[in-house]
Amino acid sequence: MDIMVNLVLFMLYNITSFLSFTVLNASIPQLTPDAGQAAAQVQKKSLLLMVRVTDGGFTVDPSVQGGPQLKRVQIPKNSKGFDYKGLQRQANVIKSQFPEETKVLLIAEGSIIYDNIIKSMDALREDRSNNKEPKALFPDVTLSIL
Repeated sequence: MDIMVNLVLFMLYNITSFLSFTVLNASIPQLTPDAGQAAAQVQKKSLLLMVRVTDGGFTVDPSVQGGPQLKRVQIPKNSKGFDYKGLQRQANVIKSQFPEETKVLLIAEGSIIYDNIIKSMDALREDRSNNKEPKALFPDVTLSIL
């Protein structure tokens, strides 16, 4: 009986060490049907919009590929705190130049409180300044903390 227990444990140990494997996330490159389509994709303007939230205010840093660069804009705090309307105005300016873009990367310092991060995300998602229906700006917000 003792030999059987040892044998079963030995077999279980060997099976589990044999079955260990790793899953890697990988994506395959997409093939384009012709070279003309590939050249059009390369020449198309694309935007990477980064907004940094610091103790001093906002830094809007748009990076454009395939077109003229946009300037970095500093939006300092006002007497009431963060200038969310100024951030929304700047987001409207960028949205008018890139109407198809929906993504923004919000980078906040570790000292920024949660409520200010959420208000920043709300200001970037949609413009509710008109009494009309809200206008979508950059609804796909990715949050990063420094």
